Amino acid sequence: MANSLSFGGTALSTYGLAVTSHGLAVAQDATAIRIQDKAFAWRSSLAPEIISLGVDVKAGSLATLKSYLDSIKTILNTREDAQLILDMFSDRYWLARFESLNGNLNGRVGWSGNLIFIAHDPLAYSTSETDHSHNIDADPDTVVETAGGTANAEPVYTLTAGEALGAVEITLENLTTGLSLTWSGTLADADKLIIDVANWLVTLNDTPDMSTVTGRFPYLKPGANSIKVTNFSDSGTLDIVYRARYL
Repeated sequence: MANSLSFGGTALSTYGLAVTSHGLAVAQDATAIRIQDKAFAWRSSLAPEIISLGVDVKAGSLATLKSYLDSIKTILNTREDAQLILDMFSDRYWLARFESLNGNLNGRVGWSGNLIFIAHDPLAYSTSETDHSHNIDADPDTVVETAGGTANAEPVYTLTAGEALGAVEITLENLTTGLSLTWSGTLADADKLIIDVANWLVTLNDTPDMSTVTGRFPYLKPGANSIKVTNFSDSGTLDIVYRARYL
């Protein structure tokens, strides 16, 4: 059964395009140095993902086919990342760039070929955002956040104070990964301390506040994560917002 795709928010099925095959390759690479009789490789990282698709374009007339192909090329002709969603994987998207489109006419009203995208960020993101709120009613307190997907998620943690806290050293730790981050300062009632893992940024009421930050930003692993909050009293809340990510 043929599927289609959307790119940059436009469904290409509008222009007669159907996806007939999917090529989704995941790869890792590592920089290595070789010396006599031995070698050392640095930590592996994910390589950009090449998304190779077999596609057909069908129309009712040659003129319509030419118009469809022109429209498809116009939509694909971007210079920056755009959201790519494949019907077969409609629960996720890639931030991808168009690389090439090549093929041949198939009769007078059809065209068949290959459409290739490259995702320099090789992970796919859930089309829906996860947003969970947890009451912090003990000090320390531990809550469980279960992340979907198959790759680490990069959440935004928002700690909202339920009372004034003077000269505190607040720690947020993912006990599952062993990563923790500590911030020192003073909070008024309802102040928001925001820990943005993807951007390595801590803000207090939307103002960057990094001078006292120590530790490492705690991502979420797929599955259950035990998140421990220390020195935040027993009347605040912890909101965790993220998109599940997929290899």
